[in-house]
Amino acid sequence: MQRHAKYWVKFIGILLLAGCATGGPPSSGIDNDQLPMYGGVDRQADPRLRAADEKLVAKFTQEFGGRPAAAQALVDQGIRDFQGGDYAAAMKNFNRAWLLDPDNPDPYWGFAMVYDDQGKSCDAKIMIDKALERNLSKPVALADAGRIYTYCAVSDAALMASEKRRYFEKSEELYSRSVSLAPTNANLFGSWAIAQYWRGHYADAWKMIKRQRALGGTPGESFLNLLRAKMPEPKGRFNGRQASPK
Repeated sequence: MQRHAKYWVKFIGILLLAGCATGGPPSSGIDNDQLPMYGGVDRQADPRLRAADEKLVAKFTQEFGGRPAAAQALVDQGIRDFQGGDYAAAMKNFNRAWLLDPDNPDPYWGFAMVYDDQGKSCDAKIMIDKALERNLSKPVALADAGRIYTYCAVSDAALMASEKRRYFEKSEELYSRSVSLAPTNANLFGSWAIAQYWRGHYADAWKMIKRQRALGGTPGESFLNLLRAKMPEPKGRFNGRQASPK
């Protein structure tokens, strides 16, 4: 979901938090389409919810010719809602998609992106892990997963150093998978640059910016200024690597 240009601004606010939530919002015990998977409510146990779900499933299955197709159509609408800044509509559609096809990884990706945009990076990671368990495969989704792993690692003060390293390694793995699937997508390298910045790998961030530009991408000037404040842009051929700051 292509919203990378503003992430560095939002993330400064995240770093002011004392820590990062680990379990997501608690279940409200009621029908709540603003919580992932309806907040864990046992919808079959409530006749009203069960009837509503059966009606929804029948409606969208008939409209789209099957549950998987209906679920994907709702994910796609949820993505459009998210990109338009309508988080309430996005969550509603991601929940509907989950209800129709809980094995589809994309609703969990959607949940993760809403949480991430709200500054709940570690809650987003929980949802991304559920998506990865279900074989998340879209290149942009894998890049989002890599960025979320980095954001959670640097924002959660309670993480041990070894765990942070594991998260960073997972982030790199996810980005590598992403660009191997879509090597000409400039936005993936722009996202990777942002993740490298937050790890303190400024030289690597510049290398990703170079690859982004080579593919016709345009990095955000605000992010470039932030990166320049940490390390001037290398001139000419540049293949070095800078260690993380102590």
